[in-house]
Amino acid sequence: MNLKIDTLEEIQATLEKLRSNSSSRRKFPQEVWDSIIRLTQIHSIKEICGCLNINPSYLKQKIPSTKNTQALDFQEISCNSNNTCSDVVIELFSISGLRAKIQGPPSCLNFLQSFFKE
Repeated sequence: MNLKIDTLEEIQATLEKLRSNSSSRRKFPQEVWDSIIRLTQIHSIKEICGCLNINPSYLKQKIPSTKNTQALDFQEISCNSNNTCSDVVIELFSISGLRAKIQGPPSCLNFLQSFFKE
């Protein structure tokens, strides 16, 4: 089987076909899992699992470990000479081409703290 599925809708249609077939109902082909895992670069696991009716814990087990992936590169940029920053700019770039930018007063960074709490 040589599948390259790009969208949630295409994967959803493929899974419906597989689930209706008793021989493939319990185990999906690796190509389908590879397509689902590629979608985690675009969509949240919660969104994918809700749309595809997959257990989030099971999908997380299928995602390869990130130990061998390239680490993030951090660059420190200092403020002006009197140590006051009027604006903070953070730009994030992923290997897949996704980009994000956070810009505003230093207080806009306070929300980042919530991402790192358990």
